[in-house]
Amino acid sequence: MKKLIAPIVCLAASTLSAQEPPEMEKPGEHHKHLEMMAGTRDVKSKFYMIPGQTIEMTGMEVAKMQPGGFWLISDITGKFMGAPFHGHSVLGYDAQKTRYGGMWADSIASYMVSSTGTCSKDGKVNTMISKSYDPVQKRELTYKQVTEIKDA
Repeated sequence: MKKLIAPIVCLAASTLSAQEPPEMEKPGEHHKHLEMMAGTRDVKSKFYMIPGQTIEMTGMEVAKMQPGGFWLISDITGKFMGAPFHGHSVLGYDAQKTRYGGMWADSIASYMVSSTGTCSKDGKVNTMISKSYDPVQKRELTYKQVTEIKDA
């Protein structure tokens, strides 16, 4: 039995060494668009949750590209309806699906928001379609989120 195992191990080792490892994915043009959103900035958001009613949130965002250059990770702190607010997002570009994708979680809800979308050719306008849950109406919501870069 020992004589049979050695040739099989040698055959498997020679087969594995003949194959080259797959080429690792590298960040592309769309990931450079995400990089433009990295930085520390004041944030002002408007929410249109109830027809005719606008709720504003003010705060500060710290956004950094993850090592590797694929994901923008953001932390936002501020005030929402007079209460302290903490939010976290992850935004990236999926080269296989050719679309942006992200998630959002914050301190005022137990559900996570997932998003997919596009970016303008210059990378300054990111439009995401997001799915979330409305606890008041007890149903899933779909809404549009637009992020515009106005300056560096």
